[in-house]
Amino acid sequence: MLKKIVTTVGLVSVFGASAAFAVQNLTTTATALTPIKYATESLGTRNTTVGTGTNVGTTFFDVVGSTTDLDVVATTGFTGTQTGVADYYVRMDLTNAAYSVGAGTMTIRNRGNTPFNEGIDATSILFSGGLVGSSSAIYKMDISNPMTVSATIVNQFTQIGTNGNPTIKMSIFETLTEANKGDSGANISTSSKETIKVQAGGKATTVAAVETAAVSTGFLKYVKVAATGTTNLLAELGATTFSTTTNTLDALDGSAIAAADLYTASTSAVTVTGDLSLGTWYFDAAGCAGAAAPPTTKKLKLNAAKTSGTSTVTILSANSTLCNVVDGTTAIPVSGYALGINYTPFTGTTGATDFTGVSLGSVIRNGTTDNINYLTTFSSYNQRVYITNRALVDSTYAFTFQTEDGVTATAGTAATGTSKAGTVLALKASDIVTLTGKTRTAATLAIVGTPSLFSVSTQQVNLANGATDTIVYRQ
Repeated sequence: MLKKIVTTVGLVSVFGASAAFAVQNLTTTATALTPIKYATESLGTRNTTVGTGTNVGTTFFDVVGSTTDLDVVATTGFTGTQTGVADYYVRMDLTNAAYSVGAGTMTIRNRGNTPFNEGIDATSILFSGGLVGSSSAIYKMDISNPMTVSATIVNQFTQIGTNGNPTIKMSIFETLTEANKGDSGANISTSSKETIKVQAGGKATTVAAVETAAVSTGFLKYVKVAATGTTNLLAELGATTFSTTTNTLDALDGSAIAAADLYTASTSAVTVTGDLSLGTWYFDAAGCAGAAAPPTTKKLKLNAAKTSGTSTVTILSANSTLCNVVDGTTAIPVSGYALGINYTPFTGTTGATDFTGVSLGSVIRNGTTDNINYLTTFSSYNQRVYITNRALVDSTYAFTFQTEDGVTATAGTAATGTSKAGTVLALKASDIVTLTGKTRTAATLAIVGTPSLFSVSTQQVNLANGATDTIVYRQ
């Protein structure tokens, strides 16, 4: 009997491939889409294998192949004429995996790149191992025909149990004694590869957005004019989209993964946190077209404190964007907004991974306002308003007035203007406003700029005795 070891040559063939994957070639790295991908979310208690032998105490999650996806192939590594009975022993070793339906059929082909179900030249018998829950098996091959360098051995797997990303090794031995030694035995050839990879089958992607409440409106409206025509009353915050990972299969049946395999959308809870106290908050498509009358089904269900609101993945997956519409009568609060999803797993699966705290963006203000309780043009006083700008850019400012009955306030030349970067601006009250009826008023000062970079104060000098009165409104 002639047994000659040669250099292993990879066999590139589809072997009756499914739409996504092909037989896993242990000999070469050239096979496309190796290893075969399964969605983590589709694993679970609905289909498991209990470990036996050295695997006692370990539970494996089963994955099912589509057509020949899970089958493995390797080149033999010998040439010449093989004669006699039980010429070879082929050992299969599974790492991070176990047989879930027992060892499958093993065949040898000696006709090159032929379809999977053709060119079978020899079969084998399962000699030992291969029990459900075990991780090794030895086959006895009876070969009597001449073998070419392209001869290959195929081992069929319809499903397999895994507790990680499994590697399958195929080793060919001349004797049973060497085969029983495993890695330490003298083999003719050995090939191994990670044949299955477990990965996330779906994901939610969120793009945060920032909306700005306009200081020029007293923060009653947003800066942006919405495309829908709801002028300055509409904000669009973060958008969330759901997708499934390409070339990733459902462990239950080997089909391409779908959202329904990952979670139950109707009962998967979506939570938005932040200041939701003003206006109506709802999910809608980009553009928030429902601003005039947000549909009830799309509105967030708010808690009593209006610090969080809930919806479902069914709503969010069809309506990606968080929307807020206000009525323009109350100042818009500054707040950050975050998204969380608590998935309901599909029955018997681990389900998608929950998450919290994903930013949906924020609402900011483009300036600051300070209420000046007392502004006077009385001739015996000299009152000034001081604006300190610590920013690196100039900012505009504007005064508005709130008077007593019978008093008229007319904005003066200093009622609006520019506060230069890195300077202190001193404004005389008599230049800010002209008053008729009385000589006092209240005022609101609005500055377009980062609030923390400005200080505001007033100083009043009594011209009769030189006494001063200083009030700090913003430090």
